[in-house]
Amino acid sequence: MMHKILLMGPQGSGKGTEAEIFSERLNIPAFGMGQLIRDEIVTGSDFGKKMEEIILRGELVSDENAAHLLKLRLAKPDTENGYILDGYPRNISQYNAFDFDTPTHVLVIDIPRDESLKRLSGRLTCKGCGRVGAVSGDLKAGDLCGCGGEWYQRDDDTPEAITRRLEIYKNDTAPVIEKYGDLVKMIDGVGSIEVVTDRIEKVLA
Repeated sequence: MMHKILLMGPQGSGKGTEAEIFSERLNIPAFGMGQLIRDEIVTGSDFGKKMEEIILRGELVSDENAAHLLKLRLAKPDTENGYILDGYPRNISQYNAFDFDTPTHVLVIDIPRDESLKRLSGRLTCKGCGRVGAVSGDLKAGDLCGCGGEWYQRDDDTPEAITRRLEIYKNDTAPVIEKYGDLVKMIDGVGSIEVVTDRIEKVLA
């Protein structure tokens, strides 16, 4: 079965973790827009250099450039049986630009606002590979990831920044979810990773 999955949800909902799990289970690639931009920059292509210049100027990659980058990625042979797109499209402009493919599933991992704040306030990100982890007895800021990068707390993982991002999700991304209508399946994101994975498994089945 073809799986072209848009995985959506508020910050801290666990989209990235579940994308990794189902990428392995379904044997299809999973990626987000940030990763695609970083990967293209690494290639040294003309388009990658253009993306790097934009980012170094402190500007956002345009919706048109993002869509072009996604189109290039979906043309690669490993997406033949599908893909998992993590957190895109984020707004109506991106939704309109994403007119070159149609998802088979739109999964929205939903968690309450308080849960987002709790999870993100204790979140760490690897500077090297971008993986996300939680502060615990075994992991703290300054530790090294398996890739060799350093774990750190992002500036936008403070309570004030998280609140702003949740407002953006409510105002910009929620209308996109509505656009997908009957394709949308809501997943309760409260619980352990294993429990949420089982819920997604049942929806895909």
